[in-house]
Amino acid sequence: MPIYEYQCQACGHQFEATQRITDANLKDCPVCSKPELQKLISATSFRLKGGGWYKDGYGNPQKPRTDNQVFDRLQKAIDTDKKKTAAESDAAPSSDSPAAVASSESAAATPSSSDSGSSSSDS
Repeated sequence: MPIYEYQCQACGHQFEATQRITDANLKDCPVCSKPELQKLISATSFRLKGGGWYKDGYGNPQKPRTDNQVFDRLQKAIDTDKKKTAAESDAAPSSDSPAAVASSESAAATPSSSDSGSSSSDS
């Protein structure tokens, strides 16, 4: 939820309020109770709630990884890439497969649009 800053035009009291974006602006000053509050334009500030968020953005410091841990992670990434590459090559027809040969023969047998246009203009 955003944090907004307000200042009372009557008494000068300044404070912050956590509100939803859809909430109406505050009007009454909590100190003098006059309807003279004005929302201030200031640098953005917000609060991250829930697990996994940290004030400094970097989280808890972790122990450096050992060489074995780094090697294991790299090996896992390489194995995953090999599996993806193998799955993609199995899914795509090779140039020697009968389906690929048949599709290339049919493409050669059908005239292109430029060939049909030139033959109609000759007659």
